[in-house]
Amino acid sequence: MTEERKTGREAQMSNIRAAVQVAETVRSTLGPAGMDKMLVDERGESIVTNDGITIMRELSTAHPGAQMMVQASQTQEEMCKDGTTSVVVLAGQMLALSEGLLMRGIHPQTIVRAFNKASELAINNLPEAATKIEKVNIASTALRGKAAEAHLDFAAQLCANAANRVNGELNRVRTLTQSGGSIDDSYIHEGLVLNKTFTNPDWIGKENPRVLLLDGGLDGFNYEDVQMQIQDPAQLNNIRQQEMEILGEVAHTIGGMCDVVIIRDGVHEAVAKYLDAQNVGVVSRVNQSDIDAISRITGIQIYHRVTEAPEEAQRIEGCVESKRIGDLDYVSVKSKERDTLTLIIRGATRQTLDEYERAFEDALGVVCLYMDDERVYPGGGAVLSKLSMTVRNHALNENGLTARERMCMEAFADSLEIIPAAIASNAGMDPLDVVMELRSCAADVGLYIDEKGEGQITSTAQMNVWEPASLVEQIIKSATEVSCSILRIDDIIARRGE
Repeated sequence: MTEERKTGREAQMSNIRAAVQVAETVRSTLGPAGMDKMLVDERGESIVTNDGITIMRELSTAHPGAQMMVQASQTQEEMCKDGTTSVVVLAGQMLALSEGLLMRGIHPQTIVRAFNKASELAINNLPEAATKIEKVNIASTALRGKAAEAHLDFAAQLCANAANRVNGELNRVRTLTQSGGSIDDSYIHEGLVLNKTFTNPDWIGKENPRVLLLDGGLDGFNYEDVQMQIQDPAQLNNIRQQEMEILGEVAHTIGGMCDVVIIRDGVHEAVAKYLDAQNVGVVSRVNQSDIDAISRITGIQIYHRVTEAPEEAQRIEGCVESKRIGDLDYVSVKSKERDTLTLIIRGATRQTLDEYERAFEDALGVVCLYMDDERVYPGGGAVLSKLSMTVRNHALNENGLTARERMCMEAFADSLEIIPAAIASNAGMDPLDVVMELRSCAADVGLYIDEKGEGQITSTAQMNVWEPASLVEQIIKSATEVSCSILRIDDIIARRGE
């Protein structure tokens, strides 16, 4: 936090400039021709990406105003899975133009009221939306400019197929990356794939097995704590003997109640050996999120202790088995009760795999968003350009508005045009020419960037570039909210620590 107290105009300008600086950082990544960023940590390890939320998450932002922009992008990610860069760029432009309004003596609350009024006006006057668009076209738009664009048709079809098979329920699709091969080797696997192996590699999967889920471990006592308190070696041997007796009873109990045990923490070697002899499959050190996912798709309860479990574990309609992908083994969990898919993503290097994974997750999220609300608009800044004209005409012609409100609403209208302007600038075009031409075009005309990175103003609807209506609405709402929140701050005070 800041050491000195900042009040009034100084506090406002400090927050605005910090937020605008964040927006300028990610602006060059926007659009199909956007540039990449290299993020380097203290150890020299780097991430190369143009994914907005990844950049925002990894940015070192000490200023509270900048952190508010990061939180806005995180909200957009949670709600829509895409549009995180657009939110930050749009909010940054609103704040940049607000700085000029403040310097003219317009009160921050006047700007906030006008921005909120303009945002409501824009959302209520969205043009007529198209419906029943091919899901693969929605996925293609989300993938453009990402690492997977070189295999755009294949990747988009894969995302569309996955979303179709889970009926738009995003939480039923998981992703797993495997180095080696190319993205064309990626495919959809029926069931949940865990990045784990059985402790007994020779165990053979069973149909409809009894499965026990343990939210704990079977790894015995912590001898570091015991040895601090015990000096007599004989006493320590007695404790070890008691431990083996307890573990033996636990292993005997588990061996009689289930065919597969999946455990969050570790498993003692003696327990694993006994269960192997009893032909019980053991998977240990499984992430909590994976255990929760298995419970969700199979309907099996998670237990903290073996003593809490019933005498016989619940049987699932499906199977738990070893799955070989490339040259590595994984654990696959399938259930007929609730279908879950794993998107197996292949790639040459870990760097490209990370980018592929981010691209696929964005595209899947947008397709599932579209399946929940099938209204779509032409992309390439087409809809924002038309909304800009709607707000600008209202500011010029509506009776009852003060001169200051009109100025603020015109600033909001100008802000909406930053999206097509940034896309044009990143493609090497003149942003002013693009913005001015879009003002006089039809509702479905936007800026289209082809696979060569060359841009043209054309019907993005005919080029099958589409954005879900809920994505557009959320971008406007989130950007307006964060910019208004920053404008309301007139005092930065160092607060007392914990």
